[in-house]
Amino acid sequence: MAKIKNIFAEEVLDIRGYPAIETTVVLSNDISASSSPPSGTSKGSYEAHEIRDTKRQRYHGHGVLKAVDNVNKIIAPNLLGIDINNQQKIDKLMIELDGTQNKSKLGGNAILSVSQAVAKAAAKNSSLPLYLYLKNLVSSNKAPKKYPTPLFVMLAGGKHADSSIDFQEILLVPSPSKSFEEKIEIAVNIYHLLEHKLLESGLSTLTSIEGGFAPNGYNNIEALRLIKVVIKNSSYKLSLDVSLGIDAASSSFYKEKQYFLKDKITPYSPEDLTNLYQKLISDFNIIYLEDPFSEDDWSSWQKGFKKLSVHSLIVGDDLTVTNPDRLKLALSKNAINGIIIKPNQIGTISEALEVVKMARLNNLKVVVSHRSGETMDDFIADFSIGVGADYVKFGAPARERVIKYNRLLKIKRELDQIP
Repeated sequence: MAKIKNIFAEEVLDIRGYPAIETTVVLSNDISASSSPPSGTSKGSYEAHEIRDTKRQRYHGHGVLKAVDNVNKIIAPNLLGIDINNQQKIDKLMIELDGTQNKSKLGGNAILSVSQAVAKAAAKNSSLPLYLYLKNLVSSNKAPKKYPTPLFVMLAGGKHADSSIDFQEILLVPSPSKSFEEKIEIAVNIYHLLEHKLLESGLSTLTSIEGGFAPNGYNNIEALRLIKVVIKNSSYKLSLDVSLGIDAASSSFYKEKQYFLKDKITPYSPEDLTNLYQKLISDFNIIYLEDPFSEDDWSSWQKGFKKLSVHSLIVGDDLTVTNPDRLKLALSKNAINGIIIKPNQIGTISEALEVVKMARLNNLKVVVSHRSGETMDDFIADFSIGVGADYVKFGAPARERVIKYNRLLKIKRELDQIP
């Protein structure tokens, strides 16, 4: 039985150039593993609290030395000697050490860095790939053979990009009938065709923090028309080979019970916005719609779901923030049929797995997602396979985002060898 011998954390950088926390867990048999969870740019109000230093002269107040200290001086001494295979006990101990509803004492970033490193170390100690170890924490069925459909960011706006698009992401959704490898190829091909189209139009091909193109000069409808034209001029067919999706992140353009979009001068009422979504679903084959309404606009979620869920998956992210209480509320109001799962929204792997289980029991589609402030850690790819996600959102098929896609490809090759 391997026990925790040492835990230490340090400051590293995420892909935005902001500090992130990386924690290493060392076992009594000298097996070790490290993990560095990501950070979000667009955050829901009900997420686990991420501790950042307040000294503006150091990383403009984005440092994580306090979170590092919380791991080294508070969490580590309390976990030494514990059996590494008891993920739930370790996570529960950290939750109790924190003692707050939103992990604001120790920090969700500090706690999750330990939780993920523990899972990695336990997998190594068990001589199992991480995805299979995580899968065993969820159920005792055979090895996973399900591969998620990636939702690829093509165009970016909102808080994720300096563009004229209000919607946070316009997504490409390859057909479920395609193999996983074909889905990757389709996305890459269309991504580069979109790049060429922008260049031909004299527009910028600079990308957002998640790799999606962020041109100015388009409102939301015009941006959807652009990607539709690109698909039409490709060898692929909309609705047959690919569909489109939208992450509206609508809390970012919600004010005084109205929604402000660049598509018209006057704001949209919730009913107007629902009608707009219905038209977009029809005109652009939108089969995926995330956070169409603001996180506390429950009336719009309930009314909108009845109309929009007929032809599109209605997914909660800021609404549900991988939180069991928020998920229960969404289920009681019949507001969603899909949920985003981001471990750093809740703060431990055990809690994230419980939310996945709850979602499955209620027949929701599970969408495992990265964050805009990713690190070079590919943990979330293994996590998505381990929980049998229906979809993953890892950004554009470009830049450092390919680390997660490459990991998924490698996992698929490994699983294909299992009879």
